[in-house]
Amino acid sequence: MNSRRWKVAVVMAALAAGIGACGPKPLERPLPLGPPKTGPGTIAEARKYLQGRWTFVSMEIYPSGQPPIKVKGTGTLIYDEFANMDVEIHVDPETVKQVEKIGIPVPGGVIQTKGQTLIDMSGHTLRYVREGEDVIRPLTHALDIGRPRYWEAEATQLTLRTKDDKGTVLSVSVWRKESGAPSF
Repeated sequence: MNSRRWKVAVVMAALAAGIGACGPKPLERPLPLGPPKTGPGTIAEARKYLQGRWTFVSMEIYPSGQPPIKVKGTGTLIYDEFANMDVEIHVDPETVKQVEKIGIPVPGGVIQTKGQTLIDMSGHTLRYVREGEDVIRPLTHALDIGRPRYWEAEATQLTLRTKDDKGTVLSVSVWRKESGAPSF
């Protein structure tokens, strides 16, 4: 009998240890998040401001130890309701030569970035997010899609900057809203 009690005690201890070792269980009810924030200074307001079609006004690229490159061309920036941003600038042949020398690809005479974006209100940045692309990878040039775009909004004008890791400005582009931009 003593042996039987010992076996029962061992089984009970094993069961108790197994129960205590179980992983966390899912929440029984969802966390109350409430409706998304709206109004001035919110991501919703920034997305509303950015949404639409923008016309290229100007761009300068600042290669290290060289004079700035003034990009000559025409282009559009389209930002949709799903936070997709498509930038396309058709540049002249001289600009193509200059920017390709510093490692920026210009296939067919077009500087293009395209993808879904995330808005960071505290840092005033837009970041491209691309499915399947490594988040951490070496950045290759001033307009690399992995670089955040620091944005400033004023009425119907949008200014986007890229910077290196030290905060040095690598490029500045200016865009004008084509129609009815809400104030920001």
